[in-house]
Amino acid sequence: MMPIIQLGPEHLPAVIALHHKVLKLLPAKLAAHESDMFFADHMANCGHIYGVFQRGELMVYSVLGLPRPNDPNFGCDHNLSAQELADVAHIDGVAVTPALRGQGWQRKMIDHRLAAALAAGRPIALSTVAPGNLASLRSLLSCGLTIRGIAEKFGGVRYLVRRDLLAGAISRPAISDYETTSGVWWIDLVDLATQSTVLSRGYIGAGWRVRGGEIQIGYIAE
Repeated sequence: MMPIIQLGPEHLPAVIALHHKVLKLLPAKLAAHESDMFFADHMANCGHIYGVFQRGELMVYSVLGLPRPNDPNFGCDHNLSAQELADVAHIDGVAVTPALRGQGWQRKMIDHRLAAALAAGRPIALSTVAPGNLASLRSLLSCGLTIRGIAEKFGGVRYLVRRDLLAGAISRPAISDYETTSGVWWIDLVDLATQSTVLSRGYIGAGWRVRGGEIQIGYIAE
């Protein structure tokens, strides 16, 4: 298996190139268009960037944000207290070159960043994902992050997802098991209005399934 390494300033051009390569392959508004400064800042000041190389070419990168007191913080979208904001880590952008897709690299990079966040003393892992970005959504849910809200961010609608690293994980069971579990409220992915309603009632999105050709999100009581 190709090792995951922490990237430095010498890798910045490769990260930027892969970012733009992957953006061209995605529909509009599914991923944030990050600036070159975003990547440079996360390498040097407010986080880490991890990558995977194959024969000298960057194939995967992922961003871990460790926001400083005056930096943008996803915790504000979750109405966290000032004390909790200091515990936040961002499970931020990831890019996988087409040649490696379908090999579980998104999940591997999420798990790697969750471990790094905990090692950095940041036990509240937060991320955002467009509902239509199914690969990222499934990966986040399978790694124990759960949907806690819906908001307009980064030029489109985003799920707000969270995992409390000191409290264990709510992981998605096998789909066959999840479908027969009582107490799960299945809502079509496209029905954001109903999802917003159940989120406001204290439910969290913890799983997904395909039913009748439609993607559905499974909501459970927190």
